[in-house]
Amino acid sequence: MRKLVRIGIAGWLLAAAVWAQSFEATPLNDLGAGKYKGFQGGLYENGSNTLPSDHNQDGLAASAQIKPIRGKFVFLSIGMSNAQMEFSAFKQMADNDNRVNHSTMVVINGARGSSSGCAWTSAHQTPYEAGCNKPPTLTNQYDKVRDEWLKPAGLAEDQVEAIWMLNADPRPKISLPSSSADAYDYERYVGETIRAARARYPNLKLMFISSRIYAGYAAVPLNPEPYAYEYGFSVKWAIQAQIDQMRGGKIDAIAGDLDYKKGVAPWIAWGPYLWADGTRPRSDGLTWAANEYMPDGTHPNHRGQDKVAQQLMSFFLNSPHTTWFKK
Repeated sequence: MRKLVRIGIAGWLLAAAVWAQSFEATPLNDLGAGKYKGFQGGLYENGSNTLPSDHNQDGLAASAQIKPIRGKFVFLSIGMSNAQMEFSAFKQMADNDNRVNHSTMVVINGARGSSSGCAWTSAHQTPYEAGCNKPPTLTNQYDKVRDEWLKPAGLAEDQVEAIWMLNADPRPKISLPSSSADAYDYERYVGETIRAARARYPNLKLMFISSRIYAGYAAVPLNPEPYAYEYGFSVKWAIQAQIDQMRGGKIDAIAGDLDYKKGVAPWIAWGPYLWADGTRPRSDGLTWAANEYMPDGTHPNHRGQDKVAQQLMSFFLNSPHTTWFKK
C-alpha cells in the first residue's frame, strides 16, 4: 500500500512518498527451530545460526589457503544491482579502513545492474545462450569482470580467491510452500553460479552468500515480498546441500554438485544475513525503514547502502573464516 504524506510549513512545502510495510515474517536467524510455511528457520541445520563443526573446520582450512598469487589476491563481489550498490559502499569503507588488508588484497565490485539470478549461471555462455530471460546483447558476466575490472588493474582470473554474492530472480510469481515456488528456481541458480564461478576462477576457495534486504516497501514487481524473504531459504538450502554432500550424502537434485574437495565448487557459507522485518527490530536490532530505499521501494538509497556496508564490514572483520581480509 502506498500513501502520500504532505508536510506543510505556512503552506505546502514538501511532498514525499512513504510506503507502508506490506509483509511480516520472522527473520531466519530469529526463527530458529520455528517454521515458516512448514520450513524450519535458522541459517544452518537444526534451526541453528552456527556453522556445523565439520563444515566450520573445512572452512577454516580453506581460509588458511588464501595466499597472494603474484603478490595479490582478489576479493570479488558478484550479483545484481542491489549487490552492486551495497558492495560499492562497502568497498569505499574498506578502502579507507586501516584495519583492512591493503597490501595483498584487492577488493573488486563485479556485481552489475540487470545481472540477476540466471545471468551468472554459465561460465562461458551469454545469459541469452544459457536460456536466461535476458537480451542477446548482455555479455557473459565473467567475461565482463575480466575485461572491465581484472585486466585494467593488472589482475587475472586465477587471482580471485574469495567471493561475496548477493542475487535474486526478478519478477517472481510463485511463493512457498508450492513445489513450483521461485525459491527452488533460485536455489538452482545459486548452485549453478557457484560451479560457474569455480570454473572461471581456478583458485576460488571461499564464497559467502547473502540474501537480499527487506522488500515489503516495493512499489514495483521486480523482487517484492514474500520472495525476498523466501530467497533466504534458497541460500540456506544450497549451503545445507553442500554440507550434506560432503558428509557422504547424495548430490542435491536442485542445488547440484557442490563438492569442494574435487574442485567443483568453493566452500560456501552465509555472509551477513540482511533481511529484517521492516521496522520491527531483529534480535540484534537490525531494521529496515522506508526512508532507506529509493522510490521503487526495492533498491536501497545511500542510507540503506551504508547500512549493508556496515553489516559487511562487521562480518568480514570478525569472521574466523576471513582473517585474510584483515591487516
